[in-house]
Amino acid sequence: MKTQHTRALRTAFCAFVFCLIGSVFAQAAALKIRPESVVIEPGKTKRIKIPSGTSVHSNDSNVARIKSDGTLEAVSPGRAVLSFRSGDDYATVFVTVKQTPPSGAKFFTTADAADAHPIDTLVNKNLRQLGVLPSPLCSDSEFLRRACLDLTGALPPLEKTREFLADTDPQKREKLIDWIFSRPEYADYWAMKWSDVLRVKSEFPSNLWPNAVQAYHNWLRGAMAGNMRYDEMARTLLTTAGSNFRDPPCNFYRATQRRTPAGLASAFALIFMGARLDCAECKEHPYQTWQSGQAAGLAAFFTNVKYKKTGEWKEEIVYFNPSWAPHRIGAEKNTVAAPVLPDGTPVKFSRADNPQKHLVKWLTSPKNPYFARHVANRYWCALFGRGITMPVDDVRPGNPPANPELLDLLAEKVVSSGFDLRALLRFIVTSQTYQRSSAANESNARDSQNWSHYIPRRLDAEVLADAIGTATGAYEYFESRIPEPFAMWPDDFHSVANPDASVTSGFLETFGRPGRDTSHEVERDRRPSMAQALYLFDSEALTKKLRKKDGVISQLAKKHGANAGAFAEECYLTFLARMPTGGETSIINSYFQEAPSKNTAAQDVVWALINTKEFLYNH
Repeated sequence: MKTQHTRALRTAFCAFVFCLIGSVFAQAAALKIRPESVVIEPGKTKRIKIPSGTSVHSNDSNVARIKSDGTLEAVSPGRAVLSFRSGDDYATVFVTVKQTPPSGAKFFTTADAADAHPIDTLVNKNLRQLGVLPSPLCSDSEFLRRACLDLTGALPPLEKTREFLADTDPQKREKLIDWIFSRPEYADYWAMKWSDVLRVKSEFPSNLWPNAVQAYHNWLRGAMAGNMRYDEMARTLLTTAGSNFRDPPCNFYRATQRRTPAGLASAFALIFMGARLDCAECKEHPYQTWQSGQAAGLAAFFTNVKYKKTGEWKEEIVYFNPSWAPHRIGAEKNTVAAPVLPDGTPVKFSRADNPQKHLVKWLTSPKNPYFARHVANRYWCALFGRGITMPVDDVRPGNPPANPELLDLLAEKVVSSGFDLRALLRFIVTSQTYQRSSAANESNARDSQNWSHYIPRRLDAEVLADAIGTATGAYEYFESRIPEPFAMWPDDFHSVANPDASVTSGFLETFGRPGRDTSHEVERDRRPSMAQALYLFDSEALTKKLRKKDGVISQLAKKHGANAGAFAEECYLTFLARMPTGGETSIINSYFQEAPSKNTAAQDVVWALINTKEFLYNH
């Protein structure tokens, strides 16, 4: 049954994609690029002859790069699509970069136990084709810290770390996942992730207002804590009308700068389909897929969304006009755009009908080529730092998934589980692919696309702020410029739980917290900077946290001042989820003996640990 459903889903999606490719590239007959596909080894180059004035683009420059003169450079194993444009004409070249597998690698000749999990079957199949040998599984301590940070945005509690590392049950990793799902931090973290996507922000450009932000965030957190099914979540967001304070999901229609049918259609497509509908209006966009007619057809579903004020301060009512009005386009608004679903199906409904119900029925259908695939890709990206399609919010034929079969599998899991997002997360994190070591080998060191090893990534701004709070007992200070409903938060308030992107701190800004202005994943800036290095190395703000009176460090110094080994053990277990090595314990012991003050020595040790990549990165 599952196989039949998977095939049906895949067939429907492929038919739709080919339809789009046909419509987009039918006009590209005048542009001929040869060859249409290339197989090449890493480090090699190949010259592709292109007409003068043709623009070129690679959808993944970490795999293959293309220069304006047509020089193709293979960078690392994987697949990339090269797009060429000359005027209104397009062409594509598919590139496969593969290498010779290491000699004697039995992994590449026969399937083995590593293929037992469905995810591993498809990932390993792809690695064999590309000649890449995966890394072994990570250690228990690495998995504990990785899973807790990826699923809760928090370091594992000390007592849980001791318990997990001492546990001899071979199923303890699976048991850990169930424990994580029961934690309040899980709901906090995924409410934060969805708040990024849904633009939960009191000020410009969403302008939700603090009361509405609190209500909206509380609803999202409750949805995560109660494991609301994703189709129900989407249905609720799209069909709820009412007060922005008393009916929180209606804020979906308020959290956008453009409260027009076109603006709402754009937000809908980006959030639930990963499609950049705005590009349909961009005449200069070099690789547009969506056409203006498609955008107008989708916008016609939102002409009934209206807004009105009440007598209550900053309250706004979202309502659906019972008399549907046609969507008029063109410079003089004299052309009527009929409601058309993204797959090209026209929809007819009476003037008293609710267009959103028709749209939701199509969106949440198991056969929808976007809905399940997009959320599966978004969650995969949250766990690995890159999606199967990248960027996750740029789904189009010219930007295909790196492993289509894998994305099909995950989408099928979403549908077969009844759109259970926890089931999706459990499915992913119990695979060997997720549990691989971050230590690369000679074969996979250059691989950035195919999940042959876990790629370390710096902790997100909110997560890092809370990790430093765990290490010092001093969390970020928040104060709102708008004194409703709260002007200040408790001293131990965690950044991950902060509902409002308008309420921020210097640390969060420095380390790349997103402004929640566009819903694009790229808003979260994970790039290192000099400002970040200076903050960690010698900032007054961090020094104050390290020296906090009666903070974590002073308590540890009092507790273990006479036993540097015990101090080192508790620090390493708390910050890095592992025991210190003998050499690390010896260094800390010597430092404690030479230091004039145990408290100062303790501060220095914690400062040094905070500045390690092992602390700053998930690995």
